[in-house]
Amino acid sequence: MRENVISALIIVGVLILVGGLWLAYENPALNPRLNKETYKIIRKWDMPEDLEEISGISYVAENKIACVQDEVGIIFIYNLETNLVDKKINFEKSGDYEGVAIVDSTAYVVVSNGKIYEVSNYLEPTFETREYQTPFSGKNNIESLTPDLKNNRLLLAVKDSDPNSKKFKGIYAFDLDSKEVSLKPVYKIPMDDPIFNTGSKKDRNREFYPSDISINPKNGDVYVLEGKNPRLLIMDKDGKPLRLHILNKESFPQPEGVTFAPDGTLYISNEGKKGMANIMEVELKDSR
Repeated sequence: MRENVISALIIVGVLILVGGLWLAYENPALNPRLNKETYKIIRKWDMPEDLEEISGISYVAENKIACVQDEVGIIFIYNLETNLVDKKINFEKSGDYEGVAIVDSTAYVVVSNGKIYEVSNYLEPTFETREYQTPFSGKNNIESLTPDLKNNRLLLAVKDSDPNSKKFKGIYAFDLDSKEVSLKPVYKIPMDDPIFNTGSKKDRNREFYPSDISINPKNGDVYVLEGKNPRLLIMDKDGKPLRLHILNKESFPQPEGVTFAPDGTLYISNEGKKGMANIMEVELKDSR
């Protein structure tokens, strides 16, 4: 009996310690760093081991998020209410899967070499998979995909070498009717834009490597996430850079996915670079 009591006290003590550390880390009064940040982490979901390499997310419905990871051809449906994976859709063999987009009953998954998989009726046992090769290759490194339903297309951004210029990173459109990508970018992220001069000197970096993109359903702004140097760029619906949020590496060690719920709730996922992979609900302090 005495040993059981001691064990219980140890467990309670550890929980209190962990809770105290978390409170100190997330409480602006105890951690001055938080006062300087332009965002607030509302909630966090730790991912299961299968999603340690989570690389892309897309909101589905009813607090469910579709996820892909960059090693297996599986779409994971993660339930934010139960903290569990509801379903796994094994649509292809292993590969470097980087982004996912949900359009009605169809899921689209992009590979780093630019190939796009279309998984029709992805939630049904009888789903069908087609693949489309875009003009991009591994040299360009495509890691992002998001629906742009008002224009009946998907948007994808070049992470590394843009085929048109070294002066910008382009965001391109995959037409949902023709299933083709035009090499004329819809938006350009100019590497010399003054917005990249904001923040402290250590945060000033004119190179930008998009890891995912999403469109704010409330105003049409385009959110471009960077994982290499954790940042979030916001552009208006015409492509004008509006705001650059510097993400703290302790909270965002490797942000690889971004998506919105229909009500405008913002979610960002982190690959398990330091600790467990996660999905976080994030509130921007100066959002429009």
